[in-house]
Amino acid sequence: MKIDEYRKKGLNFAFGREGFRDGTYYLETPSSKEDARRKGAVLTGVLKKLKAGEANISLEKLPVKFRQSFLEGCLLADYSFSKYKKERDKEAVLYVKGAKGVPEAERIRDVVFFVRDIVNDAPDKVNPEGFSKIATSFKKVKVFVGDEGWLRENGFYGTLTVGRGSSVPPRVVIFRYKPEGARKKIVLVGKGVTFDSGGLDLKPPKYMKGMHMDMSGAAAVLGVARAVEAGFKFNAEIVGIMPLAENLPSATSYKPADVIEMANGKTVEVENTDAEGRLLLADALIYAEKENADVVIDLATLTGAAVVGLGELVAAMYSRDDGEADKMERASSETGELVWRMPLLKEYKEDLKSKRADIKNADYGRSGGSIMAALFLGEFINKDKWIHLDIAGPAMLSKSFYYMPEGGTGFGVRLLIQYLRGEK
Repeated sequence: MKIDEYRKKGLNFAFGREGFRDGTYYLETPSSKEDARRKGAVLTGVLKKLKAGEANISLEKLPVKFRQSFLEGCLLADYSFSKYKKERDKEAVLYVKGAKGVPEAERIRDVVFFVRDIVNDAPDKVNPEGFSKIATSFKKVKVFVGDEGWLRENGFYGTLTVGRGSSVPPRVVIFRYKPEGARKKIVLVGKGVTFDSGGLDLKPPKYMKGMHMDMSGAAAVLGVARAVEAGFKFNAEIVGIMPLAENLPSATSYKPADVIEMANGKTVEVENTDAEGRLLLADALIYAEKENADVVIDLATLTGAAVVGLGELVAAMYSRDDGEADKMERASSETGELVWRMPLLKEYKEDLKSKRADIKNADYGRSGGSIMAALFLGEFINKDKWIHLDIAGPAMLSKSFYYMPEGGTGFGVRLLIQYLRGEK
């Protein structure tokens, strides 16, 4: 969607008492930033449905505090992934009067669309190699790509194990951003399973559909690097770690009952090859500890249990530190990307005990799956200031919701940007 100076053309919208008067449709004034985003998305939806293409809207009577959010909603709703279509989908055109906050809203749009495009792209294009090529295009952040040799030397044994069933070898992407005067260091970790078939514990076809989006956590973390490229300023030093692998069945795939010795010395029995994401994250969390960061945050489309418990619109959040959890909740309230804090109940760790190793990667019971996945990750990071976000629901929707499209939504990148901006 293009935003330009107001000019008399096409449909007219403004804010005030709702209704149609004098050739202008008046929208009800929003009650919150999220309500403003949703109203913006509704307006874009109306334009697309009417195939009007163009509209004028005056924001002069919209409170200044809601203007940017309204524009974000308009822009974020005007998305489609048509990269491989002969005829690309057309964007709407909105002419705005009184539009303070346009550059900021457009930067947000560009970053979110960057993440959505990665997540929605074809898995034969955005595999570990393809993802790495996207990451190395940045100029304002330092980007490193680790190959199989580097992964082995640095103890990414879970990533190597998961990735060995594919002809495309695993990788890790690490970016670094350090502004002058940075006093805090934050490590972001993103799960990067670029396609998840379930491995030898093969998923049924209907559950395999959409599993090219199983790298949404890594895409959101890479989106922070894209935000730096777009001109966003952060005060903290940021390190992004994205382990990448395809989980495919083959003669070289890892098997149920295999035992992996991780870099921190813990041994993991493979109970289920479809619980692969936590093995990649475990590697990255062990590596993150070496960074001596103040805070570590990981994002992952980790469990179906999180979707069962919280639906598609809310991410499950786990943290050992109340202060950090409060910060993330405040960021969530600003961006409208919903998180719900879940308990790290140590009593459930009993179900992860293995008779053959220190711990197993999954349990076949049907209860507490998201909690147990978080507890598993906790075995590979000692830091109290750690947040785990299970974004399996909101990262990829089965149907559109206001400004969040069907498919990859880009969930998490606005949340991280807001959180990072709050760090002094």
